[in-house]
Amino acid sequence: MKLRDLEIALQGTKRFSGHRAEIESYPTPAPIAATILFSAQMDHDDIRSRLVCDLGCGDGIFANGAALLGARAVIGIDIQSKALKVARENSSLLGTEDIVDLILGNVASLHLTNAVDTVVSNPPFGVQRRGADLVFLKKAMSISRVVYSIHLAGEKNRRFLKDYIQRFGGKVTQLETFDFPISKIYDFHRKRKHIVNVDLYRICVHEREIKNG
Repeated sequence: MKLRDLEIALQGTKRFSGHRAEIESYPTPAPIAATILFSAQMDHDDIRSRLVCDLGCGDGIFANGAALLGARAVIGIDIQSKALKVARENSSLLGTEDIVDLILGNVASLHLTNAVDTVVSNPPFGVQRRGADLVFLKKAMSISRVVYSIHLAGEKNRRFLKDYIQRFGGKVTQLETFDFPISKIYDFHRKRKHIVNVDLYRICVHEREIKNG
């Protein structure tokens, strides 16, 4: 599948609209999701025939995109049942329902019998709840050998996250910056669309057992 074909397929999916400000649910735009997944496969062979996990999957744009790129199996987890309902509808639309397994639950409480190959995640930014993004990042590093995770850009945040990742046995092998459009989905949003800079981290995990801290 070409990048443009993947982007078109994801743009045709239904997007979840019941976002909750307290969990900082910001949907990943289809072009960004397609670019991240396509690069993960073409540059690093991290998707095809791999067991992929999408932490905080929402309407399933990463989970279903990974399935379209040939993932062996995909696990998506989200705390919102209504979002998972949309993700299931999208799996049916794209014909990925036999590959994508969706779980209702809290990311922090996720336990897997076996480690996955790749995690792709757009976690909370950690603005409304400080450290919320670190819960996702730590869980991702504990269950996977490779992690793709989106975080707010900025030199201070980059230094902190790189130190955090290294402390828990990971190494940042790639960092890409994106313009991330956010529509007016919460009452405190004043603009119809706001652009924020985000960093995509590709992390290789050296040690699966993550220490407390």
